[in-house]
Amino acid sequence: MAKKSVHLPLELITEILLRLPVKTVLRCKRVCKSWLSLISHPDFGTSHFQLTAAEPTNRLVFLDNFFDVPEILSIDFDASLNDDSSYSSLLSLQFFQLRSICEIVGSCRGFLLLTCDKDFYIWNPSTGVIKYTPVSVSPITMASNDHIPCLLYGFGYDPSTDDYLVVLGSFKHTNDPADSSIDLAIFSFRANQWKQIQSASHFPYWIIDTCVYPGVGLLLNHVIHWLVYNYETSRYAIIAFDLKEMTMSEIALPDEFIFSVRNTSSIERDLLELGGLISAYHMKNYTIEIWVMQEYKVHSSWTKTLHFSFYPAPDFSPLCFTNCGDIVGTVRDGGLVKFNDKGELLERHSYGNCCFQRCQMVVYTESLLSLPSGTGQALDDSR
Repeated sequence: MAKKSVHLPLELITEILLRLPVKTVLRCKRVCKSWLSLISHPDFGTSHFQLTAAEPTNRLVFLDNFFDVPEILSIDFDASLNDDSSYSSLLSLQFFQLRSICEIVGSCRGFLLLTCDKDFYIWNPSTGVIKYTPVSVSPITMASNDHIPCLLYGFGYDPSTDDYLVVLGSFKHTNDPADSSIDLAIFSFRANQWKQIQSASHFPYWIIDTCVYPGVGLLLNHVIHWLVYNYETSRYAIIAFDLKEMTMSEIALPDEFIFSVRNTSSIERDLLELGGLISAYHMKNYTIEIWVMQEYKVHSSWTKTLHFSFYPAPDFSPLCFTNCGDIVGTVRDGGLVKFNDKGELLERHSYGNCCFQRCQMVVYTESLLSLPSGTGQALDDSR
């Protein structure tokens, strides 16, 4: 008996593909030329991202500079840390030069912002799409005749213009807040150019650096946030830069949080995202305390959500939260650990030769998105 071939309408095929995971869709590109054309179209990537926005696939990325060519490890932190299938093997970033020192300084809608030899790369690890722009042509670096003392970074997306934006800041800090200043520049990927948007002669803040993300802002709701110390008020706070309005404002931290930070000489503190909400944490004496702002920019909505001891996990540094509300972070021996909201250690795992203590780390969302106007060069994605 001859086999009957079944021909599905293109509209139905499209609806099926739109509901598949990113990795599965990428494999489907090899089925035939028509599927390759369909999946490669920017509109398909946008529709797929919108459909999966409610339940995105997030992964944790580690960029390791130890090797001649920087390599990357990608981990599904919502799965079991002890499941070998939850992480991909080390991938080589061949578009960088040998012995380049690279850093991840942002993540947005599936794209990673990397710096390498003073240049920027926007890279989608899922599709291999990459865009390069030299930092040296920014208004900040062109106006500087010497070494820029301090830099802050931000990376985000403005839906009103369908544009990805890089924020680059240079701030001068002195002991006199009145003499502290900042210059900000924006790179638009749609316009493919830099623009200096703000120069403030009064900037009484010091950006709080961490060992993982020096000067890197947290993106949430199209606003970039940095944890700072205000020298005028002698208080820790958050400064927020709105990508649509191009304005900066200050968000006050809860008084109890500030009091805890002041009363210790050895402490780690930073910002995290928890379920689409901005949160601030600090750690001391093997104890972590996490506060969440339940309603954005409403000071009274700050709530202490987690407070537990992570002893005996040495040098625990929180990175992200799972969909179930567990917290994932690194420990001194180079492994990952996972705690529940009661502080109970759920899992602990090491990943071969990948030393997390020398890595840059970030959460990214798998996506099929393209850069505006089809810009960017797609690399050969053989993985």
